[in-house]
Amino acid sequence: MKRLSSHIVIALAGVSLAWVVALGQPSLQNPPPGQAARATGDVTQVQSGRLTVHTDKGDVQVVLPEDVKLVRVPPGSKDLKSAVPITAADITPGDRAVVLGRPGDDPQTIQAIRVVVMSKSDLASFHAAEVRDWQTRGIEGVVKALDPAKMEITVAVPNRPPTPGSLTHPVTLTTTAKTVFLRYAPNSVQFADAKPSDLSGLNVGDQLRALGTKNEDGSQFAAEKVVSGTFHNIGATVISVDPEAKTLTVKDLATNKPLLVHANADCKMHELPPFLAQMIARLSSGGQAGGAAAGGPPSGNTAGPGGLGGGGGPGGAVNVGGGSPGGGPGGGGMRRGGMGNLSQALDNMPTVALSDFKRGEPVVIFSSGGASPSEVTAIYILTGVEPILAAQPKGGEVNLGGWSGLLGGPSGGEGGP
Repeated sequence: MKRLSSHIVIALAGVSLAWVVALGQPSLQNPPPGQAARATGDVTQVQSGRLTVHTDKGDVQVVLPEDVKLVRVPPGSKDLKSAVPITAADITPGDRAVVLGRPGDDPQTIQAIRVVVMSKSDLASFHAAEVRDWQTRGIEGVVKALDPAKMEITVAVPNRPPTPGSLTHPVTLTTTAKTVFLRYAPNSVQFADAKPSDLSGLNVGDQLRALGTKNEDGSQFAAEKVVSGTFHNIGATVISVDPEAKTLTVKDLATNKPLLVHANADCKMHELPPFLAQMIARLSSGGQAGGAAAGGPPSGNTAGPGGLGGGGGPGGAVNVGGGSPGGGPGGGGMRRGGMGNLSQALDNMPTVALSDFKRGEPVVIFSSGGASPSEVTAIYILTGVEPILAAQPKGGEVNLGGWSGLLGGPSGGEGGP
């Protein structure tokens, strides 16, 4: 993924929704339907009479005519009431911009009518505040039961620290008509693609993250925001590779059926070092990871999704728990009860290319749920996983722990980095 760092993407939901609302305000004239062009992205260059905005689809040249309306709004704004008029000289590289206008001479050019800007410094402050909020008032777990009549969700939340014989405890999430629901889109690993949803969009087994307030004993949680998605950790062996199509066909070891894996530009592919693969395998079979591993990935302080910790879960699941990032390559080591954020740890591991995969090679795939059961979009593809797969009971899904350690999305809270 282009942005795994939680401090960068934490506020995308609120910011994106705020901009959508702002762009829909009737107070500033919109171009007629069919003649409108929009672009959202980071400003990379400011020139006389134009901006360059980097979007998910590439760079867009934004022409600024004399009558263009330029405004700045604070992050989290729901409308344009707090908008402040600015000039092009007030826009700097790194600012976030939403451009509304008319198509230019080519698909990558927009004649701007209005540009809504959020400054880089304001976004940094907002992101930091959001991270702190999710760290102190967030909760993460797996959906175990749904009660639409009561608008309640039962979630299995990782224990802190892990309790012998019990890795999780149940928490009842209460929701209201004001609770904001967002859900990852099928075949997408981008948090920016998350769509507005509701309680009916949840399924048992989904990964869930919520922001709100828990009661005194922690058994109930009043949710203000809920972000959910369907993700899988798949143990498989390679059948064939198509580097040109950026796909991998594998045999899912849980179902013994072929699976088409899309490995787009956002997919990260790494080889696990033997010490890490063996440690995860020991944990999956109920063993303990004791002592320090020289040269290991960052260590952490707490267990739970996102780092290495805990023991094997039901069905032989491998739990990779969470913790605060710390240490680094060649230092810190690893211990039972915590490793640094898993995505950060994997960034220090050797990378592999799609063309490197060989027929029959064991792999573990962390993926988003697809629109079809026969194909998935990979977030991570890991090799060097033979010890992990050997420790798994037949037919069980390989569980690499909570999604927050691997995805760009809300950060912090119980089980966050």
